[in-house]
Amino acid sequence: MKRHLRHYGYLWLLPPVLAWCLLNGSVDTLSLLLAPEHRGLTLQLIGELRLPRVLTAALVGAGLGLAGLLLQTLSRNPLADPGIIGINQGAALAVVLALLLIPGLSPQWLPLLGLLGGLASTALLWWLSRGTAAVALILMGIGLSSLLSALIGCLLILADSQQIAMVMTWLAGSFAGSHGDPALTTLGWAALLLPAGWLLCRQLAPLQLDPLSSRMLGTPVALLESLCLLLACALSAMAVAAAGTLGFVGLLAPHLARALHPPQPGKLALPVMGYGALLTLLADWLGRSLFAPVQLPAGLLLALLGVPVFVLLLLWQQRLRGK
Repeated sequence: MKRHLRHYGYLWLLPPVLAWCLLNGSVDTLSLLLAPEHRGLTLQLIGELRLPRVLTAALVGAGLGLAGLLLQTLSRNPLADPGIIGINQGAALAVVLALLLIPGLSPQWLPLLGLLGGLASTALLWWLSRGTAAVALILMGIGLSSLLSALIGCLLILADSQQIAMVMTWLAGSFAGSHGDPALTTLGWAALLLPAGWLLCRQLAPLQLDPLSSRMLGTPVALLESLCLLLACALSAMAVAAAGTLGFVGLLAPHLARALHPPQPGKLALPVMGYGALLTLLADWLGRSLFAPVQLPAGLLLALLGVPVFVLLLLWQQRLRGK
């Protein structure tokens, strides 16, 4: 029992945080539920708007955290992240192109388009960095990410004002439109990808060794690396399609899990998904609550809070290693 709590004891935080985010925000639904005359309308608000938004935020955070863990294990570099090495930007570029060129596009196609864009950017990065060190992969990824962001900016300059407003709101990383068909699409993709990522992480312990040692143990290194890359791209595409570009979740969630749990990929998957969900849930709740009725995008809050939290986390880990 103690070992189980050590590995997954954080999970008790998720239900209260989910309930808090469900009942609090720009509209305090808890106080309205206590008033009989408003109860019916409040339950409709929760069921049709607040619940899909909260579940989408949790699933997107879990997916980004898991994508970060897969990429860090694959590259053997703790700085790997879908947003840093250009996967999110490649997915965002594909989705922005589709939104601008195909009016009325069904949201069900956005994850697939994002996956194609993420795979294209990842293939380009893999080709550019072949035969180089892991640090070079990260540096080239940063350059590729900047290039893709610049291309997105050029597309927005060429778009009309109505399209710009729609795309900019989406790019900021917002869960405001997470209801109806978009929420169902995210739920369907998450139900497929998150269990697949968890199962894959249980097979990744050999990738912590150097490639030669892994092959000597009979590990299908090439197959595992390809599956890691494909699944990380798919998870990132799901997140980008659902809420735009959200930074630091894929970077912070694995670091939090390693700091608080045994550092083994197979046992880190569930904690990483939990911390990723908590990060996006809290960012979305803060965005809805701080300046209500004005809502700040969750992506903006994650960027503002992610940098100092990441620096503190690195300092803490350095101090622990020094002891």
